[in-house]
Amino acid sequence: MSSSELNDEALPRLPLGRLPVVEPAPDLWLRIAAAQQQRLRRIRTRRRFGFAGGAALAAALLIAIGLGSGVDRSVPRDAIDWQARAQALELQLRALASNRPGGTAAALVGATQHELLLVDAALQAAYDNGSERGRIDALWKRRSELLGALLQARTNDVEISRI
Repeated sequence: MSSSELNDEALPRLPLGRLPVVEPAPDLWLRIAAAQQQRLRRIRTRRRFGFAGGAALAAALLIAIGLGSGVDRSVPRDAIDWQARAQALELQLRALASNRPGGTAAALVGATQHELLLVDAALQAAYDNGSERGRIDALWKRRSELLGALLQARTNDVEISRI
């Protein structure tokens, strides 16, 4: 409908003079004021707790970032993971032993395997006693070196001897 169609003639006339006059309830203004006060209290509470909740969320996020999800920040990023290297060498040794029956298996039962058993026992003791990270890394490095020597001996089919 256009504005030209909405003129005084098109609108029905309301008999305003014949409408009843209704008095509002005496406590209406009190209820309106109370509802307004309650609404304002809810808004203030939401603002306070909204701010506090946001602050708590931000603090928790900062703590999580600060902890770094359990990453040890004292270890340099370019440090070698001796435990992972030792585990990879051990897997290679097992694969090589299953591919070559016999061979140097008898030669490997010697000082190197005995030292490997000693390093394993020392590693277990270090974990049980809660030793510092440097001590544990040194043991994993030694274990990795021993496994590397055993792998090289099996690959080249040589005997290991102690000097």
